Formats: sequence, structure tokens, C-alpha cells
Amino acid sequence: MSSDRYFRLSSGIFFGFLLSTLTVYAVPPPDFLFNAGTIVVQIFSVTALLLTGFFNIFFRFLKMKFQTLGSHKKIWIPIFAVFIVAISLGTSYLYRSYSENKAYNDWISESEKYASPESKNVGTAPRISPEEEVDKLTIGEAPELLESDEPFISLIDAETKDAQINLIEDYYGSIARGDYEHAYELSKKSVSFETFKSWYLNTTQIVLDKATRIDETMSSLSLTLYEGDKYTSYGVLVTLRLSDDGTPVGIQDSKVQILSQGTKGENATSSLDNTFYSENSDSEISISNEDFQSVISGPVSDYFVLDARENLEYENGYFPGSNHIRFADLIAGKWIEVPTDKKVYVFCWSGIRGKEVAEFLRTKNIVASYLEGGASGWVDWGGTWVGNIDFSQTYSEERYKLLFTTEQVKNYVKEGVVLVDSREPSKFATDQIQGSYSIPILYTPTDKIEEVFGQIPQGSTVITVCDGYVNCFDAKITAVELESRGYTFLGRYNKPWEYE
Repeated sequence: MSSDRYFRLSSGIFFGFLLSTLTVYAVPPPDFLFNAGTIVVQIFSVTALLLTGFFNIFFRFLKMKFQTLGSHKKIWIPIFAVFIVAISLGTSYLYRSYSENKAYNDWISESEKYASPESKNVGTAPRISPEEEVDKLTIGEAPELLESDEPFISLIDAETKDAQINLIEDYYGSIARGDYEHAYELSKKSVSFETFKSWYLNTTQIVLDKATRIDETMSSLSLTLYEGDKYTSYGVLVTLRLSDDGTPVGIQDSKVQILSQGTKGENATSSLDNTFYSENSDSEISISNEDFQSVISGPVSDYFVLDARENLEYENGYFPGSNHIRFADLIAGKWIEVPTDKKVYVFCWSGIRGKEVAEFLRTKNIVASYLEGGASGWVDWGGTWVGNIDFSQTYSEERYKLLFTTEQVKNYVKEGVVLVDSREPSKFATDQIQGSYSIPILYTPTDKIEEVFGQIPQGSTVITVCDGYVNCFDAKITAVELESRGYTFLGRYNKPWEYE
């Protein structure tokens, strides 16, 4: 082999390895596969011109040395080849690392620039504003007073009523109208009929203010019970008994929180026993791994560990002994299940959702704190864990990392691919891509999940849409859920502001 041919072959190997680096990986979450091909070609076309002169001189030197090797030439040929390959791989790795960080940081900067005004700090700003909360049961807030002599008033929109809501109305309506026998038959019968009746003898009116379905048997309620001019407002988490055919037939269980009480025409006051909250409300809203380890070293009865992640995340791995309640179900009313007489410690993936959950629970007079590094930081620190913490390892196929350009997405849409937007409801309402579907899984109570997924035409091929650090992780969860329902998932798109 001549030195010139050897030079061309070696140069081809070197630049072949360099130009093969067409994708770079971002740090999960979110774990993206960025398309950096154009940038790579531009940079290395310039670099090739500069390196050609160097390699020409270098290989002329090697040519002279090569002539003196005699019978050992065949040994040195593979050595030179390995040397060239090693240099190529090393250069490719360094460039890929640089491109990875640059592409990721550029996207963060862009997503901050185009984020809505209330969420400029991508990944750290609260993603739920008060008007977006499903739950409106606020401690200490007075109910709207109605001028009516009707013993039972339901403010539930007739269009949202179903068999579950109808039974709840029947139960509380019977109490308000004094039909205690019928109400008792519907009740869970945890006490005698006489005791049950005595609870409501002085009741003059019941107003059902709000009802939110959480799942097929559970709803959260806001209702106000009047005894003359005095009222007590309750938050109720009610679970219904179902017949064999799924029809609600009675109350199976209920959990109650007193939200406020007062007299008509006066300011409401919270009647909860707030001693524990008052004594601990100034505790830090975040907790370090070291301090949490000290907490769990004590009696289990002193604390409550809440995992607010999605079902897929929890099934992947969890803290032993934790109580799993999805974020969306918490804000829909399941917060009533969280104890008010002990400290609550919230797990999420990185601490971002945990902070939101802890802040939300504190509005309910619950002493909640979140692990500052989330479940990921806890496991990295060496904390106890069951199963796998890295969601990206479980779902590691390339489609879960692939990130499309705007041009690619538009071409896919022309071919019939469906866009599924996983962003917050407020973002979709003000900045949606025409024809896309909204599935904000983190804000959808369990009861509504099948309904929102049912929007997507069966058999569709989909791309999920996101624009921030956290909701792009949500987009991956949405993708897995879509696939479990028979849809074909291609990848994600994270620059909806570029789409016209």
C-alpha cells in the first residue's frame, strides 16, 4: 500500500468517525436525542481543511519511517489503524459532550424566553395557579350564602351529573328533608340509626357546593350544613358502594375535614383543631436527605411519607412504606386522606413537583415538606429504595429520547401524525398548535384519564408536545401511556413556539 493511499484511507477513517456523530444525548430528565447533524458537518468541513495540511506533513514523516521497517511493515499497519481510530473516537466523544451541553442549554434558554409570563423559570416555577386548581376547598374560606328556604340545594352543574353524583345528592337531600330512614339505608351504617339521626336533628339546610369525581367510586365534595343562622362548611371525600353491575348503591366510606364555620353575615373562622399546624407551620418546606434519614429512624407513627408521582413512576420504584397519591388526585380532593396531626414528607422525581405538593398541602393546614432532591437525589445519596429509580433506564428505547425539528413535525402532520400536547392546561389554552390534543396527565384526575386519552383516534401515530424541563418528562410518561392503549409513538417536539 502506498503512503498516499494509506493517507487517504486513514483520513477517511478519521473523518468517517467524526461525521458519524450526528446525534447527541441530553441529561435526563428530560432525556433527548438532539439532531445536530447540520452543525457537525459545518464544523468539520472547516476543521478538515485545517487538518489536511497537518496530516500531509505527518504522513510524509511516517512514509520515511515506514520505508525503514522492512519485514515489520505488516505489523505497523494495524497499529497505525488503531491509533487513527482511537483519535477519531476520542475527538467524537469530546465534540458530542460539548454539543450535548450546548444544545440542552440553548433549548432551556429558548423555552424560558417563550414561556408564559407566570412561568419564566422553566422547571422551577409553580405549574398550578389558584384558578387552575380542581380543588377549591379552602380552609377558613366562607361559603357563598344563598337566600333560599329550600332544605336541600345542589349547585352541581346538571351536565356534569352522573349516577355517582345522583346518589350523593339523594343521600344529603334525604338528610336535609328529614328522611333519615332512607339516608341511613344509603349510609355506611357505622353507628346505630338513633345516633345517625341525632347528628342531623337541628339541620335546617344543606347546600352541596361542589363535587369532583376522582375515580370510579370516589368523589370529593364541598358542602355547607346550616343550623339556623349558624353554618359549618365541610370538605368530604366519599367512597361509594357499587353493585355487581357497577351501579352506585350507597356510601361505603367517608372522610371529613371542617373547612370553616360561622354565622350568616359574619366572617368565617376555621374550626379545625390547628394546634399541630400552628406549632409546626414555620418548619422548613424542604428537607435534606440527612434530616429525612433522621426522621425515618424514629417511630413510624410520627410521620407520613407521600409519593405524589405518576402511577408509572411509582410502579418503577418507591420508598418503602410510602403512601402513593397522584398529584392530580391530591388537588382533586384526596388531600383529605393526608393526616393533619403529623409531619408529611413528599417524594417526587427531582423536588420540583414535591415543592408544589407541599405548598398546596400547607394551604390545607397540613405540615408538609418535600425532599429537596426528590427521589433521584435520595437514591443517589444512598437512601432506602425498592425497585428502579431511573425511569429513563426502564424506557430507554430511542423513540423515548428522539426530539424532532419543527420542519420534521410539520411533514409528519401532513402525513397524518397526531400531536398530543402534554403541557399545562393554561399553556394549551393560550398557545396550542392547531389540531393538537391536550392530555395534561399531571393535572388529570384518575377518573378522567381514560376520557382524555379517548380523544385520540384509535390506531393513531403520535408525537407528544412539550416546552419545559418538567412537562417534557410528562410528555414521556404520556407517550408510554399512549403506547399501552395501542397508539404508535414516534418521539417528542419541544419547540411549539416555532410552529405556525
